[in-house]
Amino acid sequence: MSKGVGKVEFAKDNPYISQIVTTSKGQKVIIPQMIGSETHVKALNDGTYEVKTQGVRLPKPEPKVTILTEDELIAKYGNNAGKNLQVLA
Repeated sequence: MSKGVGKVEFAKDNPYISQIVTTSKGQKVIIPQMIGSETHVKALNDGTYEVKTQGVRLPKPEPKVTILTEDELIAKYGNNAGKNLQVLA
């Protein structure tokens, strides 16, 4: 079973968006520009994504690298990220 490969582009002329990921199914995922850290996404050949996050303060800390599936990337950065909150009684 072959997985499709998504496409990652750097956002142009938008200070709030770092990158735009187009998944293999055509869904757009916005990677925000964050204060205090840099996040870079790279599409891998097996259909997963390498997400590298690094703080920008000096001295720069080691980057944190995570490999995510498309579903995990969408859950973390997609339009509905953080909207499924549970209320505990």
